[in-house]
Amino acid sequence: MKKLMIFAIGVLSVTMLSAATSIMRSDDMPIKFAELPTEAQQFVGKYFGKEEVSHVMKDAEFHGTDYKVVFVSGSKVEFDTNGNWTEIDCRYSTVPSAIVPDKIESYIKDSYAANKVVEIKRERNEWEVKLTGGLELTFNKDFQLIDIDD
Repeated sequence: MKKLMIFAIGVLSVTMLSAATSIMRSDDMPIKFAELPTEAQQFVGKYFGKEEVSHVMKDAEFHGTDYKVVFVSGSKVEFDTNGNWTEIDCRYSTVPSAIVPDKIESYIKDSYAANKVVEIKRERNEWEVKLTGGLELTFNKDFQLIDIDD
């Protein structure tokens, strides 16, 4: 009876681990640029039209599908299921100023004039911005500064 109980617990543990792994696993797969949501394609064309696309990845997650466009320059743009940008990382250049909300751009010009935005990330209630000097600023949904990380 004891051996049967140990066997049952072992089988249950393996089954649960297997299920958890398949849920947590992401399904990154390369896709063609034309397979991006239309809004994402238009965004790339408008703000990164001069950049050459290296590759495009589709990531099917439990919560939906995310997309990543990586450029030859090393910059990348990430999009949500609907094609709305969520993160822009311009590793060796700066984020186009037209993408940065006016209030954030104004704050940076007033407080850190020598710096430019190299990375920007928007979440539901926050905006994270990384500047050329390495400083990271976090703003709330009303564009008020809530954190500085150097």
